[in-house]
Amino acid sequence: MTFYSVSLMWAIVLFGVLLWTTACVLLNAALRRGMGIMGLALSYGVLAWMLYDLPLREAVVTWSVFALLGGGLTVVYELWARRRYAGTDRRARRLLRLEGLVLWPAMIPDAVGLMMNDLGIIPADERSETHQEDTRRITAEHRTDAPL
Repeated sequence: MTFYSVSLMWAIVLFGVLLWTTACVLLNAALRRGMGIMGLALSYGVLAWMLYDLPLREAVVTWSVFALLGGGLTVVYELWARRRYAGTDRRARRLLRLEGLVLWPAMIPDAVGLMMNDLGIIPADERSETHQEDTRRITAEHRTDAPL
């Protein structure tokens, strides 16, 4: 069943992979990066299956919808982080990333995980702004490359 060239069945499969990967990233602090890579590989396996099973247009449109939504979620996280860490040493990251069209299956769990870290809902890891701020506070470390 398709809706505006989006295969609903394959959209549900991609959403399930995304949900599973995000849950693994959130619940397994020791393997966060590995789980993101595993979700990326699984998503590309689903893409290969979609390209075999669906007409090319439906496969590309379904994949692109998830890529755009993933990019939007990453932009929302970055805008939120810029506002939350305004006035600190945090360097702003790019809002739009072309590699996001390829890496979105790993970017979505990463953005959700980082936001949960920064909110204090799950333990912080070395990628989160909260962890970086805590490390600087504990070690009394100051950036030496800050512009004058």
